[in-house]
Amino acid sequence: MILLALSSAAIAAPPGWSIAPFGIGVYVHGKTVRGVGYSVTQAAGIATLAVASANAYDAAVAEDQATFNQWQAVSIAGVTLAAGSYLVSVLDGSRLHELEKEGETARSRVQSWDRARADVGGPAHTLTFTAGGR
Repeated sequence: MILLALSSAAIAAPPGWSIAPFGIGVYVHGKTVRGVGYSVTQAAGIATLAVASANAYDAAVAEDQATFNQWQAVSIAGVTLAAGSYLVSVLDGSRLHELEKEGETARSRVQSWDRARADVGGPAHTLTFTAGGR
């Protein structure tokens, strides 16, 4: 539900959205496919961590060191997947925000140039020539 609301959010998003988890910083910039990818990989990493931690606990209670070590490695993989996906989504959201700011700056420059071109030939821009080259 939240993801649907964010997918239709305005493009002018504040920079703080970039650090939100589950690809929200990418959603607010209209990149829903990438946002879904980040959401799914982060959720999969968290789910893997939860299952692996529960199984590692059971193995520790049963004093099965080999099984405990295997589940501990799986839980580390889950944390790595979730944290890596989060980091990439933050960097991607920040990059999209910077590109948006640059686009706004470029648009304002073009608009200023267009206004200046429209004003050419007006009283402020008229050149006056005097006789004798003075």
